[in-house]
Amino acid sequence: MAFHLGCLRALQDRGLLDKVAVLSTVSGGSVIGACYAYSADDFATFDRKIVKLLRKGIQRSIVWQALFTSELAKILLTVVLIGPPSLVLNVIASTLSLLRVFSGIPTRAVERKLAMLSQRLPVWGSLTTAFERALSPLFDHKTVQDVARPSLHVVINACDLTTGTAFRFGSKRSGGWRYGLIAGEPPAVAKAVAASAAFPILLPPLVETFTFEKKGERERHTVALTDGGVFDNLGVAVLEPGRDESITDTYPVTHLISLNAGPGQLEAVGRPFWWGGRVTKAFETVYRKSQDHVYSRLHQYVEAGQLDGFGMVYLGQQDHRLPNRPSDLVTRDEVREYPTDFAPMSERDLRLLTTRGEQLTHIIVDRYMPQL
Repeated sequence: MAFHLGCLRALQDRGLLDKVAVLSTVSGGSVIGACYAYSADDFATFDRKIVKLLRKGIQRSIVWQALFTSELAKILLTVVLIGPPSLVLNVIASTLSLLRVFSGIPTRAVERKLAMLSQRLPVWGSLTTAFERALSPLFDHKTVQDVARPSLHVVINACDLTTGTAFRFGSKRSGGWRYGLIAGEPPAVAKAVAASAAFPILLPPLVETFTFEKKGERERHTVALTDGGVFDNLGVAVLEPGRDESITDTYPVTHLISLNAGPGQLEAVGRPFWWGGRVTKAFETVYRKSQDHVYSRLHQYVEAGQLDGFGMVYLGQQDHRLPNRPSDLVTRDEVREYPTDFAPMSERDLRLLTTRGEQLTHIIVDRYMPQL
């Protein structure tokens, strides 16, 4: 959020922010993106509010909602009443799966029924629902259709872990291609942001039941929504040329500016031999490779004339590969290890992260989109 704030400052300085037609957000970027899109404040007021939020942090508010409101009873009921049967069903399903693999006994049908039964178990509360409640005051109970910025479209990206597909909350429409579009009352902004920013290592998925409409028919489905970065770490899928509009929203953009607060290349430290280390490294490697492929594809769109310009403003950018390097550049090593945990930020960390965002945005726009 702090890095993105610096990027937005640079775009505002250049008079570009008011020209943005589509804002597609993922993960922590969804928090600051929604704060901007659903507020009519002038930029200076918006900036001050975000600085205040970052200095205060959201962590304490999440803990307060989880421990000192009615959310606590919901969380305890979920853990006490739903946790044990869910664990039993998973153990039985895992045992049957092993039995099928090693003995050839056809247990897949039973496994599927157990999975469906487990999916029907209710989830009344979690840290993520507490996160949603902590976010609600930021958005004044607005829905995703209540965008305050004139002519701005918003897409807040999440991922449905049940089907492993994209799930998008948008100012035009919300839903996923496996289920259709959410019918009835549009979802709240706080719910969309909580789902998009539910970083899976820290927060469980947001389990929600919606009424969907698909091909003229309405059905209710339960989804398990997690961080949108699991499916589309850059949030650019809806902005790419040639997308099938029957599957997802599409927007005919001319220039695409990607703000990425990722730390960059993996450090060659540690030995990922044990289970936790090797699984984490494997996930990070696949994640990075997928991200690199998307960036390569976006550059190819520019070369083919399908996009007029593309710029990647990347916190983890290797400094020596920048088109130019100002003498006062905040280096990658000064900021790349900052944690993603919604804790209060020190004035120094906030200054470093926002300054790097500003500096990189100016450099990238100058180099790759000078016509703007």
